[in-house]
Amino acid sequence: MVSLKTVFATLGAVIGANAAAGSLQQVTSFYYYKPSNVAAKPALIVAIHYCTGSAQAYFSNTQYANLADTYGYIVIYPDSPRSGKCFDVNTSQTLSHNGGGDSQGIASMVTYAINTWGVDASRVFVTGTSSGAMMTNVMAGSYPDLFQAASAYSGVPFACFAGTSDWNSACANGQVSMTGQQWVITAAVRVTLSPYANI
Repeated sequence: MVSLKTVFATLGAVIGANAAAGSLQQVTSFYYYKPSNVAAKPALIVAIHYCTGSAQAYFSNTQYANLADTYGYIVIYPDSPRSGKCFDVNTSQTLSHNGGGDSQGIASMVTYAINTWGVDASRVFVTGTSSGAMMTNVMAGSYPDLFQAASAYSGVPFACFAGTSDWNSACANGQVSMTGQQWVITAAVRVTLSPYANI
């Protein structure tokens, strides 16, 4: 028979394994996690929170930092400056390369990480949930030169929310439907970078 003390010791070890070894840090306007064992030329993951969320909540409630402890990559956690904590996924500024808005702020964070921490520019990835997933697609659409891959969970396509309102019911309810080629053309109209040059 296993003692209660053994059960609690094992449970404590398991719970402790789910907490990142280090803490969330801040540089001016963004948060990041660098494990103690950062790899040479590390990869970078940009992990973007949901509406009503925060960089701190995404750090605490996802496994990116824990996995960084294992694999030696760096994580950037953008924090939305807006009330409601949703990201700007609709304005022409954020939907344009170097046009301003939240996307340029996040792109600047990535550039800072590459230039300051020696991040391998060929291993930069972006991911997010809900509003963060929408912002993930904005980043992939507005800055295809910065990201090798994007993974969006519960978001909408790049520029689906485009317009003056920060909410688009037709897009959110799945009533905006285009082919993959049409979405690429939508991105190409806004961003004139080589990944879209030969569509």
